[in-house]
Parts: sequence; C-alpha cells; structure tokens
Amino acid sequence: MTAVEEGYRAGSGLRMMASADAHKRVLGEADAPQSLSMRQVVVDRIEPEADGVVSLILTDPDGVRLPAWTPGAHLDVVLPSGRRRQYSLNSDPADHGRYRIAVRHIADGSGGSSEIHERLRAGDRLSVRAVRNTFPFSAAQQYLFVAGGIGIAPILSLVHAAERAGTPWRLMYFGRSRARMPFLCELARLTGGDVVVRPDDEFGRPNPRMIFEQTPTGATVYVCAPPSLAESARQVLSLHDPTASLYTERFAPVS
Repeated sequence: MTAVEEGYRAGSGLRMMASADAHKRVLGEADAPQSLSMRQVVVDRIEPEADGVVSLILTDPDGVRLPAWTPGAHLDVVLPSGRRRQYSLNSDPADHGRYRIAVRHIADGSGGSSEIHERLRAGDRLSVRAVRNTFPFSAAQQYLFVAGGIGIAPILSLVHAAERAGTPWRLMYFGRSRARMPFLCELARLTGGDVVVRPDDEFGRPNPRMIFEQTPTGATVYVCAPPSLAESARQVLSLHDPTASLYTERFAPVS
C-alpha cells in the first residue's frame, strides 16, 4: 500500500503537497533515491526507546556542525550493506551537533531495520544525503498533533518547534501499549503544551470524533497515523471546524 502526505484546509478541499511512501520512510523501509550530495556521519550511540525501537544518534566524524534542518524533515541513509533508506529526523532542530532517527524493527520488512537492530554498532559510519522536508512546520496560533505508534517520529520535531515558539499545542499520542511507544520520557519533560498518552491496552482503540471534535477553532492539525485515523481527521474537521488546517502523513502496512 502507498501513502501520501497532504495539506488540507477544511473549507477549501484537499491540496496535495507530495507523494511519498510515508509509512516506509517513518519505519525506515523506503528506498532512498540516488544522490550526489552525500556526506559521512558516524553512529555516536544507539539508544533503546521502546520495545523494538532504537534511536541512532549521528554526528560528524570531525565534530563539526551538521547541516541545518527544519521540523518534519527526513534523512536519506546508506547502510553498510548498501541499502538506502529514509528516516524521519526527530530530535530538536536547534541541535546542530547531531541528527537523531528512530528505527522500529520490522521482522518481515526488506532488511534495513534488521540490519540496524542486529548488526549496526556505535562507531560505524554511514553515508547520508542532505535532509529534505515534505511534512513542513507551518506557523500557526495553536496546534494539535496526533501520532500513532512510530508516527511520533516526524511529529516529535514539530512539537519541539511549537514548544520553542511558545505557541499553544496539544499532542494526542496513541499506540498498542506504553512499552511500544517511544519517547514517552522526553515528552514528559516538555512544559509548554499538553501531552495526552492513550495506549490501546488501557483505553481501547482511538475515537476519532473524540480527538478532532475537541480541536480548538482555527488550529493547525498535524497527523501521522494509519490511513483510517488520517481520513477521519479530514472528515470530522470538515464538519467541526472549516477554518482548521490539516497536514497528514498517512501510513499503512507495507505491501
């Protein structure tokens, strides 16, 4: 199944921003395109984030600043095997000394996540392509962020941006269980907004009407979640608040 990234203003219809294998990129299973603008980075450390999820902290081999990036961006990575993959950057964009990507292990994937989880070590070098952004942060008066599972990866940098801007924000974060939801501790340290964590094993499946009918009037909404939740966001907001702006990165199981 394929996925798309969309920009949508509820009162004016759908506006396509870019086509992409969004699910594959979030999970790290999308093939990155060939590029001439590659640079070397070193795996500074590998950190466990949740069951089946690790973060790679990437730095420049010479300790220099890495190229700046904007919230919502992703990185093209060449693994030691030669596999090329795309991953969402999820650290604070103001930190120019490192990149951070999160990788969930997909046992039946095409091998990229297994290589990282089973063979990659601190000190290994990777080639990366300059960052690109097809899920950009837009200035707004207030934000609602909605993340499902590993969909927190592209959402997290947007949350950091809203936090730094001092703009009111709320995050609704869903997952199968707390043990499988990365970055809970990091989110708990943020003080500028409201974080709502709702694991399925405690609260049941997400209720789209409950989520989106509470959206503040005129808010900008970012959703990175399975297609059903992303589509529900469009439907509910079109009725509840035609002035809302909606940006979605939808994903579904890789075919």
